[in-house]
Amino acid sequence: MLLGMIAFGQGWSGNVLTHTLPFTQESFGLSDGGVAGLETVIRAVALLALMLSWWGDRRGRRVPLLLAFLILPAANLATAFAPSLAVFTLEQSLARIGNIAIGALALVVLTEEMEPEVRGYAAAVFSLFVSMGVGFGLLLSRFAEAGEEAWRILFGVGAAPLLCFPLVLVHLRESRAFHGQPTVPTLTAALRRGPRRYFWPMAGISFFVAAFTGLAANFILIRLNNHLGWDQGTASTMLVLTSTPAVLLGLLAGGRAADVAGRRPTEVVAMFIGVGGACLFYFSDVGWVMALGIFLSLTGTSAFAPAFAAQRSELFPTAFRSTATAWLSNVGILGSLSGFAAGYFIIDSIGLPTTVGIIGALVLASTSLVLLIPETRGLDIIAEPSQAGGPVFSG
Repeated sequence: MLLGMIAFGQGWSGNVLTHTLPFTQESFGLSDGGVAGLETVIRAVALLALMLSWWGDRRGRRVPLLLAFLILPAANLATAFAPSLAVFTLEQSLARIGNIAIGALALVVLTEEMEPEVRGYAAAVFSLFVSMGVGFGLLLSRFAEAGEEAWRILFGVGAAPLLCFPLVLVHLRESRAFHGQPTVPTLTAALRRGPRRYFWPMAGISFFVAAFTGLAANFILIRLNNHLGWDQGTASTMLVLTSTPAVLLGLLAGGRAADVAGRRPTEVVAMFIGVGGACLFYFSDVGWVMALGIFLSLTGTSAFAPAFAAQRSELFPTAFRSTATAWLSNVGILGSLSGFAAGYFIIDSIGLPTTVGIIGALVLASTSLVLLIPETRGLDIIAEPSQAGGPVFSG
């Protein structure tokens, strides 16, 4: 439950920016391309989250995870008082560092604490708590319509997870799989031992999926509010009603499928469902069609998350699991950054739907990379031979 609390706080506090984008766009006078540029800068700075995961491999997962859990809501609290776009960007960049580090480190702890038979399902439950936090923050987002600068209140309220920090500080323990070592190999040296051929296909998938989901997810409210004229209350209600069952179905079914059918087939099917649903939303202006598109997109995205999270942690040995996972997360940040950078240059000229469609096609092409990665379902990472340089795959 402690990791569930962390996940809920991450989902709520880590998505305030997304939930307030239609209002911050107007407040700072940004075009759609300008929003994409803002997101590009934030994600570029967020690459610094790697330092916390690097620390996690050398001194343990607990302390950097605590620091990340502190940084995220504290940065949101500061954002509530941001006097300019430059300060706003800096503070949300810090929040993004905390958000990314929580995701990487908490999933490493979860992977190292759970038994192989339920690891994918456990990752799904963690993601479910994240999604509950996202949904809670989305319900609060309608208060951004209360006044011209009311969006600042949501950033202030989004700092509430700080109240849970003392509880997390007292009860969060070190991962049972982590053992301090006199020397920890660099990622470059570690990848020479064998997992290198698995790292790059995983990196490719992470890159393209993040490029697509970052852009598609962050422009949903902008499309509904600023393009189609929906009010925030109607838009947020539609999102909650469609996303809640979608996330629940996707996470639980995806997590279970990852443990039963395998990580690889679950990832491929989820990617096709997610891209298809997002394109359905962006290429239509009919309410029920857009709702169906959001449902399918979030079902696919949610089903992909636990399978990929479990696999990326299982592929690498304990000595540099956190660093390798963080690098894959940072490749995802680069992908998201690239998606927004592409949007900065082309959204205003070819339109948002076409931009989403082009990047979605690249995601579907990247599904072929799954064939280059071994199936890790059922792998026992606690009993892995430390001298072997990595996990041993049976198939």
